[in-house]
Amino acid sequence: MTETLLPAFGEDRVERGPGAEAALLCPVSKPSWTPRREKTRTTAEYPGTAVDWNGQIFEVRRAQSLPEGGMRYMLAPWEEGHAIRRLERYDAESERGRSAARNDLASRVRRRRASILLAPLAGFLPGHVQKDMESEFGAPAIAMTVASALPLAIIGFLGLFDRLLGMFGGPGTGLGFPVWLAPPYFIALYLFGESALRLGSAIAMGEPMGSLPVVVCYAAWREAREPKPASPGRSASPEERERDASDRFRMLEPLLALLSPAEQEMLTRRFGFEPVRWGKITAAILLVLAGTNFLVALVNVSAGTLRFADGLWLLAGGALTWEQIRRLRLLGTKRPAGSLLAFLVRPLAKPLLTAGA
Repeated sequence: MTETLLPAFGEDRVERGPGAEAALLCPVSKPSWTPRREKTRTTAEYPGTAVDWNGQIFEVRRAQSLPEGGMRYMLAPWEEGHAIRRLERYDAESERGRSAARNDLASRVRRRRASILLAPLAGFLPGHVQKDMESEFGAPAIAMTVASALPLAIIGFLGLFDRLLGMFGGPGTGLGFPVWLAPPYFIALYLFGESALRLGSAIAMGEPMGSLPVVVCYAAWREAREPKPASPGRSASPEERERDASDRFRMLEPLLALLSPAEQEMLTRRFGFEPVRWGKITAAILLVLAGTNFLVALVNVSAGTLRFADGLWLLAGGALTWEQIRRLRLLGTKRPAGSLLAFLVRPLAKPLLTAGA
């Protein structure tokens, strides 16, 4: 070392070491700095990391953990007989970069832990938001969807089963569970149907999916946060329209398989929609729901206890059951298949189907 110690940066401190060595005391280790590996009977000598410090090249000779935390690095001038394979910089800018990287890593770890703890709630967010969380800080997107959908699927099933017991056993029969665990029929039907769709998307297709009410609220929140045009006469740019359309597509993607084949092909060309994949998921879910209600209504007719709701489900459930069987046959030939329920989705998907939206 020179007579004057070289400067330390950030929270590091420098001390004079034996001979020409310098001791750099760092409260946080520098993972990319590896010490010299001495020669043994079976291995050759391998120099430590080369460090550019104040215009001079030093070698990391030794690295020692400190009792109070941190590391002590012993650096010595680089020996010219060794080749420099990788050169690390040690200056104010590089230390700021290391500090920023450590803070970013710590933030990612905190957010990932929070996403795991809050998975039953985070799983209700739109699928593309869950995938963004996974990309940004490693949140388990598929696990979040499953964690949020599985409890509701069980609750929905209990509600349906409770209704079934009541139909066959008469008044006063059933599971006897509280309402929040065995909800009324239509609530149970919705919870079971949507949760089954989300579980199928996550487990069978590897795609996270949010809950429809939360997706709608999220879309409204995004719309409210969008900056308003600077002047009343200014219209959105093509880039802004395309971004809005892409966001809408990602939120509605599972339901778009109910549209007509021509509309699905248009979405395939524009957004890369997968009509066969999503068609099979929606057809399977609707087949289970519609088929179950059709059978229950048929049993009530046979027992002579037909009510208005049973008559409605006898017609609607039978039509939807037949349609899903037809759709699955078409999808089996790799062709898109629409549904009678397209009228429910088309108003939401209209901006996606309009040329130049």
